[in-house]
Amino acid sequence: MYLNNAKMGAYKVANGIIIAGCGVSAFINLIFILFIATSNHFDHGLSELILCLITFGLMSVKVGIIVWRALMIHRLSKCRIYNSIIEEDHDGIIAYSSIAKMTGRPEYNVIRDIMWLVRERYLINVTVGRTAVRVDLLSDEREFVTVACPTCGAHIVIRKNGGGRCDHCGTFMRVKEN
Repeated sequence: MYLNNAKMGAYKVANGIIIAGCGVSAFINLIFILFIATSNHFDHGLSELILCLITFGLMSVKVGIIVWRALMIHRLSKCRIYNSIIEEDHDGIIAYSSIAKMTGRPEYNVIRDIMWLVRERYLINVTVGRTAVRVDLLSDEREFVTVACPTCGAHIVIRKNGGGRCDHCGTFMRVKEN
């Protein structure tokens, strides 16, 4: 597995706290603006207008943070897809064009996503070529083993402590060395 589950979990918790906090705070700002705008206690002069504009600005910043964090969640959702593609690879090298075909995304988006995921350590034990259109995959143990598919009996070569899909019947299997 090339997915850093600990970091993904921590990010999801932090993101949830940030989004919830900004959402509640923005809602309170909105209630405050509506209270000032509809209240008969204020003369609706320049001071109330400035107070409403400042509050609206703060609310806009909070909504911007929520949108930004939601976009980051969307970007990280692709991490599991890339992990499964990388995990099923047999020879340790996958071209970006192959990943783009499998995901239906443009190749430049795949390159950008994978480089970011590796740089931020969401994908681990993976190295990325900067100019080449390849992702070189590493595992803790670089040895490969030949295993028989439990469904059809075909022999396939996969990484030790990794997984792979049978070329003949499509069965996914995981190998763990003890």
